Amino acid sequence: MRIGELSARTGTPARLLRYYEEQGLLAPERRANGYRDYGEHLVDRVQQIRGLLESGLPTRLIKNVLPCLDNPCDITMSDAGPEVVDLLRHERDRMDARIACLSRNRDAIDAYLAKVTRPMSDPRVTVATAADREAVVATFVAAFAADPALRWFLPDDATYPAEAAAMAGSLFDLRVGHGTVWVADGGAAVAMWDPPRSPAGPGVEHPPQAGRFGRYQSIVHTKMPQTPHWYLGVLASHPEHRGRRLGRAAMAAGLARAAADGLPAYLETSNPGNVEVYRSAGFGVVESLHVDELPVWIMKCDGESRRTTS
Repeated sequence: MRIGELSARTGTPARLLRYYEEQGLLAPERRANGYRDYGEHLVDRVQQIRGLLESGLPTRLIKNVLPCLDNPCDITMSDAGPEVVDLLRHERDRMDARIACLSRNRDAIDAYLAKVTRPMSDPRVTVATAADREAVVATFVAAFAADPALRWFLPDDATYPAEAAAMAGSLFDLRVGHGTVWVADGGAAVAMWDPPRSPAGPGVEHPPQAGRFGRYQSIVHTKMPQTPHWYLGVLASHPEHRGRRLGRAAMAAGLARAAADGLPAYLETSNPGNVEVYRSAGFGVVESLHVDELPVWIMKCDGESRRTTS
């Protein structure tokens, strides 16, 4: 074959092939017309040379090593002087160290890939009971620690954990008896819903609150429709489980109940980053307002929007 074909088949530039020939690493035959003829066996030889070069071996030592790759039995001590032997031993030891390092790195990468690509089972969504309270509270506190809306209500870093835990526990206790709190994977995510009010019962009664939360409650909740609807009061996913769509799974259980009732679902959010998240789940903004400096978007999901996004 011509040098261009050898270059294409080995991915080695022609100028390097000529250099290998100058160093005595390649020995093409000559045709009658004087052109070089690179035999088929030189495809493997070029790959061997490149591998040895990538291992850090200089060309002057590769020239000594290559015969061993062809027929080790023909090599004798007289073919290499003590200096060459010492150099090769040094290079061999250096290769061993590199191989050991590469093996450790490969094992670390394998372990990481096994962890991040392992199949994830579908989340287990259940109706919450009193036994889920501790996990729900922990998820709520962790999920909203940097949330701009909740921190508007609870701005003090020192008291946030205790105040957020008290708020989460209160909201959970108000709803859990109605069977409208769903948890995913034992509380890694939680969706707390208010069922629709009906003549048979008042639904969930939220006691008046003081301070900023009371002001928010008095303004925003009056914007909600007076007709029957499902209301998503809290949706939280623990940060340790982000990316698993557990919050979406927990929320879907309440949306399914609303769909079964033929009723719309409502929520409000003060986090602009959540607006698009809820839109992707079938909600649309029906009103936007401000409570002091806090923006609020009221969103609705009805049967038509759910069918559109399904």
